[in-house]
Amino acid sequence: MQEFIIRRIIYTVFTIFAVATILFCIFRIMPGDPTAQVISPALDEASQARLKEAFGLDKPLYIQYGLYLKGLVTLEWGRSFTTSKPVFEILKYRFWNTVFLMGAAMSFTLILGTALGMIMAWKRGGPLDVSATVSALVLQSAPPFVTGILFLMILSYKLDFFPTGGMNTPGERLPGGIAMLFNTDFLHHLVLPAVTTAFYYLATPMLIMRDSMLEVTGSDYIELAQAKGLSPRTVMIKHAARNALLPVFTVSSVLIGFALGGQVIVEQVFSWPGMGLLMVEAASAHDYPVAQATFLLLATLIIVLNLLADITYCYLDPRISVSGGKQ
Repeated sequence: MQEFIIRRIIYTVFTIFAVATILFCIFRIMPGDPTAQVISPALDEASQARLKEAFGLDKPLYIQYGLYLKGLVTLEWGRSFTTSKPVFEILKYRFWNTVFLMGAAMSFTLILGTALGMIMAWKRGGPLDVSATVSALVLQSAPPFVTGILFLMILSYKLDFFPTGGMNTPGERLPGGIAMLFNTDFLHHLVLPAVTTAFYYLATPMLIMRDSMLEVTGSDYIELAQAKGLSPRTVMIKHAARNALLPVFTVSSVLIGFALGGQVIVEQVFSWPGMGLLMVEAASAHDYPVAQATFLLLATLIIVLNLLADITYCYLDPRISVSGGKQ
């Protein structure tokens, strides 16, 4: 077990290093001159040289790369081309906005999807099984921006149940950090983007849990539990569902990764000031330090989540062998 965890951590560090290197290269070989966004050709040569030196653009690429790697470790990620603010300070605010949104959406998706999949398998072929499967597949086939716009049209513009976007009502000041989760205005704004994201990914855990439950219900120990006279609810929850959860847990890290990559659309539709919206804004403004750091932070978050899922899975399933490089 210990060897497996160490090996996974080494793989994770190497993967993050590889992603960071690829991003550094991509943003340097992109067409166009990145300095044109911060250095006007109308300036004299001395002023241009001072600005290049301030942003570290006057050094050879290999020196820029070394400083870039050092900055990743020390959290000195440079300054924004457009606002001149430290990139780390910009990302720190946007990062938690995305974490709160995706945390709420994925919690709702996994809890509801797992519960529905369990009930659907236990009552397979019934009205709930058919209607839930069709509804989830319809929601997944519709792009998130379509679902989001429909929610806005009906629940915001027509019925006025929820705000049309943003994180807070204009004029209302939000507390920072975890305290936002206890702010009713913030939670009111969180509902629509979180539900839009959750509905789009609901089919995956639901159908996986349903299939896993169907496999488990045919096992000998389930028949033994039923023969003992245990209630159907006890057999379903304590015996069948507990063993059927492993595939759902395995796919959850991948699902969260897809959700993090696709939340750009949801954040744009609901004007949610998160990492996805920041990534679009930075790329549009050619603000390469911010765009580069945003891509890297999202990639690192996905890689670390996969690492945690692998480690946790080992503890949940003792059948996994970690000897000889096998999982």
